[in-house]
Amino acid sequence: MTYKTSHILIVDDNPENIGVLGAALEQFNYKITIAKNGVQAIKVAEKQIPDLILLDVMMPDMNGFEACKILKSNPKTHDIEIIFVTAAITHEDELKGLSLGAVDYIHKPFSIAIVQAKVALHLERAYNKKLREDIDRITRHDLRSPLSAILCYPEMVLAEGGLSAKHRGYLEEVIKAGKEMQHMINGSLDLFKMETGRYQYNPDEVDLSILINSVITDSRSMLDMCGVNVQILQKQHLQQPDKMTNFMALAEKNLSYSLFANLIRNAIEACSWGDTICIVIGYEEDNCVISITNPGCVPEHIRDSFFEKYVTAGKKQGTGLGTYSAKLMTTTQNGSIAMNSSEQEICITVKLPAVVQQKYNDE
Repeated sequence: MTYKTSHILIVDDNPENIGVLGAALEQFNYKITIAKNGVQAIKVAEKQIPDLILLDVMMPDMNGFEACKILKSNPKTHDIEIIFVTAAITHEDELKGLSLGAVDYIHKPFSIAIVQAKVALHLERAYNKKLREDIDRITRHDLRSPLSAILCYPEMVLAEGGLSAKHRGYLEEVIKAGKEMQHMINGSLDLFKMETGRYQYNPDEVDLSILINSVITDSRSMLDMCGVNVQILQKQHLQQPDKMTNFMALAEKNLSYSLFANLIRNAIEACSWGDTICIVIGYEEDNCVISITNPGCVPEHIRDSFFEKYVTAGKKQGTGLGTYSAKLMTTTQNGSIAMNSSEQEICITVKLPAVVQQKYNDE
């Protein structure tokens, strides 16, 4: 696959290395930009946003690891694919580079074929990521206008009256489906804002016990259809078990509802007829802790990447966005989320900051 418009930034303080890499890539019509040190690379990357950076590890003043860390901490350059270029590196250093966000290594002395193959592979990865972002943008923005019309006209027809009960029911179903789609698009817009650090978070005091029970009530038809039971347990505070009747989190009510509705729906889908989902609500230090456990097993090969975007366990209609969005909604609320899976059950644990409990204890 040829990327005529793909832009590669080569960062190296050695002109000979730059020449070899440039010669290896020149036949593919890439746009090549050169930077001779880490500081210059950061400035060029922020201004031009290349698709891929070939970043030398060993450079004076600022090494490649330091430059990578700065690039990945900047929202403008965070998504640029980075391949480290190095002559000699330990296993520990290589793991460090990958943990900083690099996607691969090219080792010196260069193999021209390896350089070409790895660059093509990661440019394709960058291209696919951009394509997904374009599709996401269309979903978030371009569908809102026609959807408004879909919702508006059935409501106008209903308001005029004169319909049979059957036809009125049809229009009500259209409106219901349209509002569900509108809710999904609005939720997608919120997730996009969370991803890009632009979500306006407005926390309040939320009673998670009431909220979880509300989610269960609203999920009753799905639970009944799937033959799944739910058991809710409350863990009282160990120091004052008689006075802790509320489980108050510092969070957003709507965001928390979406978070737990998402996780409970996933748990229901993972169950078989007659299974029971166990939800435990309690406190741990300064956090409200909610664990959702259901029978099942997460495949071992995706356990480490369970909350990453587009990772799915093979559901026919799975998008790989459910657990990813759950993590976004949790971290946006200054919380944490974790998954543990055995061969028999899956447990998702969410921690959200607890409201200072003294005023409740004093009542």
